[in-house]
Amino acid sequence: MIEEPRITQNDTHPEKPISLDEQLRRDEPPASDEDTNPHRVSALEEQLRREEPPVADEDTNPHRVSALDEQLRRDEPPIAADDTSPSRAFRPSWADDLSQAATSRAGRGQRVLALMMLAAALALTLAATWLWLDAEENSEPPPLQGSASNAPVAAASTPSPTKTAVPSSPKPADDQTVPVAAARIDPVTYPTAAADEIAVALLTPAPLVHEITGIQRVNEPFTILPAQTRSNVIQYTVQQGDSLENIAAKFGLEDFYSIIWANSSSKYSPLRPGVTLNIVPEDGVYYEVTENITIGALADKYGVDPYALIDSDYNNLYGSSPDTLLVRGMGGIVIPGGKGEVVNLLAANTSDGGQSSGGVVSGSYSLWGCSATVSGGTLPVNRPLSNYKWMQGFVPGGHTGVDLSGNTGDPVYAAGGGTVVYAGWNTYGYGNVVVIAHGAAFSLYAHLNSINVSCGQNVGAGDVIGTLGSTGNSSGSHLHFEVRDADFNARNPQDYVSF
Repeated sequence: MIEEPRITQNDTHPEKPISLDEQLRRDEPPASDEDTNPHRVSALEEQLRREEPPVADEDTNPHRVSALDEQLRRDEPPIAADDTSPSRAFRPSWADDLSQAATSRAGRGQRVLALMMLAAALALTLAATWLWLDAEENSEPPPLQGSASNAPVAAASTPSPTKTAVPSSPKPADDQTVPVAAARIDPVTYPTAAADEIAVALLTPAPLVHEITGIQRVNEPFTILPAQTRSNVIQYTVQQGDSLENIAAKFGLEDFYSIIWANSSSKYSPLRPGVTLNIVPEDGVYYEVTENITIGALADKYGVDPYALIDSDYNNLYGSSPDTLLVRGMGGIVIPGGKGEVVNLLAANTSDGGQSSGGVVSGSYSLWGCSATVSGGTLPVNRPLSNYKWMQGFVPGGHTGVDLSGNTGDPVYAAGGGTVVYAGWNTYGYGNVVVIAHGAAFSLYAHLNSINVSCGQNVGAGDVIGTLGSTGNSSGSHLHFEVRDADFNARNPQDYVSF
């Protein structure tokens, strides 16, 4: 084995290889403070710590690695009052905030506002105190010296020239402000009343003053009462010269059919003096309950809402429903706004109406301006048409005759012998009409196309009195035929004629 020569420091060519780190460690000379390029491999932080010179105040770029907060704390200059943008990295304490707000513009504004509010509160307090003192001074006027406490009129009319008050009972100990308040009132000199004036004032009783505790009615010199409306059905007796139109106007009804729909046909067709009529409180129908019927069915019959009957003040049906049953015999029901059948009417008999004795008409008789002498006759038992078709029969209180259809121009015959008491036009729906008096009855022929007889003419049974037509309240050629008794009440024609 070849012995390896020892490597010396002067040996530049050693044969034994060594690591670079070991070589650098042996070769690195000691580092001195002035050495700026040492080769010693040491931690960068340690090297920086050793090489960092002391930080001076004027040094703006030190190399010492220190915490940023600590460095800013040391470098931060004191905060001045006029410094609006300090860079201190920590939040000032609450005492500093208050100090800064007090010296800032916002702080000054808050103090001014607080002072203004305090001044306003003081002003309100002073005003309230002054009003209270003034009310106390005016609420107790000085009484009349030597006068009784129960004579307010004398004290008011003849006040004493002095201001000495004589209390009736000792005042509380804490009431010591009266002399001060009295001293603030300017002295007033009152005239002294004469003895007789004082005596009169003392004998005059004090007026009674009633306390007003509620709303008082305005005292108007004129009181206008509203028009009173009728709340029920009334009765009216037909007078000489009346017509359906003027009766309706007299009671505030716009449609005279409201009278027709409230009465049986014998009372208005024709209208005769002395007859009593039902007058409804408003336009509509007055229905006598002659059979059981519900409110809804009755309303449908006359084309109104069921609650028009229920809510009406005339019927006493509050709380009912459309299914409520109206019982036969309960009386009449007012149907506001209801519409009944448009019927044919005879004009009012404004004359004496002739004479009747024992149910027989005889002598002078006047009807609607036609005057005739009735001298008996035969009952109307014959058919007024030879060729006809049955249309409608007699309905008590409704349809007062029978309707027979035929061809326009067909002859119309007298149902019995008698006297023509009317022949002409009727304005209530009959059109051209002929009325024949038979002594114990009347026969009527309506809607004629033409009339072949005249007023006062005597006719026999089967005589042609006119031709079939459709005049007046008619929708087609037909004959409306009626039979009435001596009092002109409608009768069923089928009781006389076999159709």
